[in-house]
Amino acid sequence: MNIFFSICSNNYLAQASVLGRSIKKYHPETTFMLFLCDRKVSSIDYGQIADEVITLESIEPRFNELALKYNIIELNTCLKPRVFEYLFFEKQVSCAVYLDPDIKLFHSLSFLFTDFTNKNILLTPHIYTPIPMDGKKPDEQSFLIFGIYNLGFITIYNTAESMKFLTWWKSRTYQHGNMDTYKGFFVDQLPVNYAPLFFRGVYVLEDYGMNMAPWNLHERWLEYRDENIYVNQNDHLKFYHFSSFNADQPELPQHFYNRYRLENRTDLQNIYHDYKAELLGAGFRGFTGVENAYAKNRKRHIRNIRKQKWIKKFLP
Repeated sequence: MNIFFSICSNNYLAQASVLGRSIKKYHPETTFMLFLCDRKVSSIDYGQIADEVITLESIEPRFNELALKYNIIELNTCLKPRVFEYLFFEKQVSCAVYLDPDIKLFHSLSFLFTDFTNKNILLTPHIYTPIPMDGKKPDEQSFLIFGIYNLGFITIYNTAESMKFLTWWKSRTYQHGNMDTYKGFFVDQLPVNYAPLFFRGVYVLEDYGMNMAPWNLHERWLEYRDENIYVNQNDHLKFYHFSSFNADQPELPQHFYNRYRLENRTDLQNIYHDYKAELLGAGFRGFTGVENAYAKNRKRHIRNIRKQKWIKKFLP
């Protein structure tokens, strides 16, 4: 069995819904599973979002410990290797494709299930080509800080070597899955820099249509031809990663990626316009403000730790 899956909290369910619909458009026969890093809310119809929605709390015995340790972004990402383990052990999945919830498919990905059966792990790098030294962001140094590979996509096949990788990866994300770039930690991405060195059968895809995103716009341009979308005239746009997109402020994200704006990237305007409409239709404004169920407990936990440290300063 082959599946697609994503991980998110309730505030990202609009994005997950758009992702799920795009998967079903090109893969109607394939299961799309959503792993919820949150508690289910009775008023939400999760059956409209994915074929199956499983709470991460129900599959990870250490979940409460991790929920106190990590913020919500760190928690979502640190549990990714555990979900792969669950799919391979409990669900007997042969190949699992992970996609971030803010991704949308524009073409079939069926080749992932047929063309790489002699591999164990498939990755996409953030960039394929050098970035101009023009003082804008991102620059090449950015990916030494945040990771060579973008883990918004990863495909893993159920093999013995993959299980070794998952054990290694999970031990890193559970211990150092935080965003502390000064110490060389950045969620689940930085450890995977070593994957092609430490493990056999790790393959880096060379396809400009895979994981196009704000961070690689210097090397990728869209062209609309024959009812298809192509990247650099040759590769089909397989999926676009709408990272940090806010439907209420429809613009390319500027905090990390300020090289382009939508006004001077006319090739992107159609897909961003359509994505905004799909997000709003999927309930973006209702979901985006939902507070994570574990956030309050973590805030209380942090306050207690700080209070204890403060008290110790005045103890004899």
